[in-house]
Amino acid sequence: MIKQEWKNILKNHWIQIVLVALILIPSIYTVVFLGSMWDPYGNSGNLPVAVVNKDKAVDYNDKKLDVGNQLVDKLKDNDSLDFHFVNSKEANKGLKDGDYYMVITIPSNFSKECNNFVG
Repeated sequence: MIKQEWKNILKNHWIQIVLVALILIPSIYTVVFLGSMWDPYGNSGNLPVAVVNKDKAVDYNDKKLDVGNQLVDKLKDNDSLDFHFVNSKEANKGLKDGDYYMVITIPSNFSKECNNFVG
């Protein structure tokens, strides 16, 4: 019975075309899908992000604690995103115009809150 089915498949060209399509269509879909998802963060270094530092330094154990500027310095060395260090007005305008994907705002009490956390 199985031999007869294989003989019918080999004789009928339409069945062969359908079988090839049943094999190729999912394969092509899989290759395209995996290709698009293979490295989702590979080009994030080109994603423009505005950084606004409103932080005010505080005194901690007779030293100046300026965590906001320390964070900005670390972000300047980081190439995971395309960071732009701007003021609030430029950041909001850039976000509205589509120049920036998002805005990271370091609040004015950032160092003070870090001081409360540490101290």
